Amino acid sequence: MDDYNRRQFIRTTLPGFLGLGMALPAITALATRANACNGRVPADGKINWDAFLTAVEKEAAKQHLDNWNEQAYVKKAAALMARLNLKDPELAKAFENTKKGLGNKRVDFYKLEKQRVFEVCMLQFEKGEQISHHDHPGMTGVILCATGKTDVWNYDLLGQRKGSKNVLLKEISHAQLTKGNVSTLTSKERNIHRLKAQNLTQLVDIFAPPYNKERARNSSWFNVDPEPFQGYENIYEATKR
Repeated sequence: MDDYNRRQFIRTTLPGFLGLGMALPAITALATRANACNGRVPADGKINWDAFLTAVEKEAAKQHLDNWNEQAYVKKAAALMARLNLKDPELAKAFENTKKGLGNKRVDFYKLEKQRVFEVCMLQFEKGEQISHHDHPGMTGVILCATGKTDVWNYDLLGQRKGSKNVLLKEISHAQLTKGNVSTLTSKERNIHRLKAQNLTQLVDIFAPPYNKERARNSSWFNVDPEPFQGYENIYEATKR
């Protein structure tokens, strides 16, 4: 290539080169999402928001199969949650928008995504705020602590107490979630839980299937006796509200 052609090459390709450089993040994100759609999420490293949603949708769609294994699903969803890039621009914007609710003296809920087979929401707690005992009927849940620190108690429903309208709950676990920690529940196990924040905390939740009118109507809240039932360890009597 002579000098003229070389200079001409540089002049005509530098703008294109710069444009390509600016477009690379978007191209990479699209490629990652396409790979996720085809089941080719990278084996390790962080994944962006779009690829995360595509990968979760792929796993959650299996709930309509007769042999859907909820435990296997929440394990896979938890692994995806743990790899979610919390600095992704879409999430970073959501985290900042959520902070507008600071000082309103209540837990803040924000929908991030809702699809046919799952939904993702963000919860924000200030220190001492809590969500009391409640269930998620017929649903699975995966909770990621994005910032802060919160206590989570999970319970199994043992059934109705004989001769009473009250029910008995068995405390299965009490965990303290910090940034990057995940908690899970299925429709049959650990489905009732309670959360209380130790400081300013933001959580990202996946529910599959998503809430609809029927599931919201069938949800229950519980008043739980603080003392164990008749001396039984980790078993508590509760009243449905």
